[in-house]
Amino acid sequence: MPLKIYYVDDEPELCELFEDLFSDSGIVITSFNDSQIALEKITLEPPDLLFMDFRMPSLNGVELAKKSSPEIKKFLISGENNLKSDYPFERILSKPLDTVLIREIIKTYLK
Repeated sequence: MPLKIYYVDDEPELCELFEDLFSDSGIVITSFNDSQIALEKITLEPPDLLFMDFRMPSLNGVELAKKSSPEIKKFLISGENNLKSDYPFERILSKPLDTVLIREIIKTYLK
């Protein structure tokens, strides 16, 4: 069964970029530029990994994480330096995205 990844960011260009950069065999990536729609899909069909932007209209990344199943491995992405969160994310990643680091994270969960 392929690894299912969701990427949530209110910037459509970043959603397309994430899909283009990280789609590979054994991986299915779905992106959302609306956090409310993403939450509905997450609830119905939970992903294995969830990457989400911090600042989004409607639900921000922390709110989205808190409303999602605790079984999902979650990664927060932010352009803010030294962002801290009380939510236990697997990792908080900085923008611009470090593609090598994200590939390493994905590879870890592919095993």
